[in-house]
Amino acid sequence: MKYAKCLVAVSALLVGMVVVTNLPLHAQSLALKVNIPFAFHAGEKTLPAGMYTVEKRGEALVISDRNGNGAAMIANAIKNKAYGLNSMVVFNRYGDECFLKEVRWSDASTARGVMETKAERRLANAISAEAVKLAANR
Repeated sequence: MKYAKCLVAVSALLVGMVVVTNLPLHAQSLALKVNIPFAFHAGEKTLPAGMYTVEKRGEALVISDRNGNGAAMIANAIKNKAYGLNSMVVFNRYGDECFLKEVRWSDASTARGVMETKAERRLANAISAEAVKLAANR
């Protein structure tokens, strides 16, 4: 009886270790690399042009470059229009101002949509947005 309890405990421990060690690999697979050739707004921050990594962390998106520029913002689950196609990052452009709008993973049924800021709402009330789609890869 004591041997059976020990065997169950060791088995549970091993299963737990496998699950925990696989979590970072799954999280890394959601990271996208994208070259953004223009300055843009991500949430309340304005970021310069450059090569960025975009990651989904829970209900948030985190975008950062190697120079320490970055932002985190709440993003809602939305229908992924790129499912089965190419991963991409979508911006709304109003004149010279660009705002991060969506992140789409090719192998996920849902994308993440960034909520509009007050600054974007003001521009959206004045002029129409143009969608700018940039290819992203892992």
